[in-house]
Amino acid sequence: MNEVPVILLNWIEDRINPQKLNSSLLAGAGLQTLKRNFADEAITFRCYFIDVLGRSRKQAKSSLMQIIMMSDTIHDYLTTITRSRNENILADEIQQYYRQTLTILESLLDECAKIDNNILSELSLTTYSIPNIRVGLRKQLSILRSKIKASDIESELGGLLLSGLQLLIGRQAINRSDSEYASDILEQLNSLEPFSTFEIENLLYQYDFNTPALFNYCAKCCNKSMLDASGLHEQLEVLIGLEDRINGLPARTKSRWLKEDESIRKQLRIFYREKKSYIQQRIRLRRSEIRDRELGEEAERLQVNLPVAQFGLFIRLFMEKGLLQKEDVGKTFAYYAKHFRTPKTSFISAESLQKKSTDVEFTTAKKMKGHLIGMVNWLNKHYNTTNHGES
Repeated sequence: MNEVPVILLNWIEDRINPQKLNSSLLAGAGLQTLKRNFADEAITFRCYFIDVLGRSRKQAKSSLMQIIMMSDTIHDYLTTITRSRNENILADEIQQYYRQTLTILESLLDECAKIDNNILSELSLTTYSIPNIRVGLRKQLSILRSKIKASDIESELGGLLLSGLQLLIGRQAINRSDSEYASDILEQLNSLEPFSTFEIENLLYQYDFNTPALFNYCAKCCNKSMLDASGLHEQLEVLIGLEDRINGLPARTKSRWLKEDESIRKQLRIFYREKKSYIQQRIRLRRSEIRDRELGEEAERLQVNLPVAQFGLFIRLFMEKGLLQKEDVGKTFAYYAKHFRTPKTSFISAESLQKKSTDVEFTTAKKMKGHLIGMVNWLNKHYNTTNHGES
């Protein structure tokens, strides 16, 4: 059921079109009568809107769109009569009537917004209301510009804030939600204390000021903070701190600078998460590099072709004969365990090596004696030591 909006639209086209507002009509009914008739129709529409809202939000939205169309149509009439005022002796009276009618429509839209602002918020503003709204917003913007100029906030932040608000206020298809968002954030910024870089950033996060310029600014600040951090773990702490900051700020509005884009907080979370992933990869790579280096050092251990038990006994013989010091036995065995390996044991336990040097089995001692005899025989063969007395 769209009969009420259709009746109003038809009434506007049939009764108050500039071409039909002639002197005979004015003499018969008068502009004041037309105004009263239209005001009565507006009251009827308000009751109709309440009724249809309970049945169909889609139809209620369509009805509001028709009211906006009516307002824009009458605004076109006003523009037309203004251009032809020299040709029409009643132009001033008709202009005044059109302005009064436009005011009635604006009041009607405001009343409907009080009933359900969500439906109206996404619809475009009327052509008639936009200039006054922009004037008010630009006054607030001028106050903010002066405040920024007198402050010591980051110049890049101040610049992107002003340019973003200018773009928002100047949007060709500005809607009620845009204007309310701009008004709210300007009011908060102009009353913000302390007026500092940190507090402004917080406010922009909370009002989801998701301009590309703000994202780039935050990304640069993040990169700078990471460069100031000396190590990878410190850089991770920076990112965790930045995430914690935006997560701890409650949203102040459901609106944002650009509704079609992701919220600034979601964009930054993704950015920080990717940064953390990159750093974690670097940490894993560093750990792998350290492990590889350690393995390389282990691979450089000299192989001795003795079982661990015989190797331990061999070291013990050196110590007992005074060839190695006995003052720090544990340290001595730890050194040999670190720098030597056997054919079957790549990583020798220092404790096991030391224990096996004293808990010697007979077969181990016999094998070691064989090695030692073999060494003596080699000396006798190559250096003819058998014909010399013991020294």
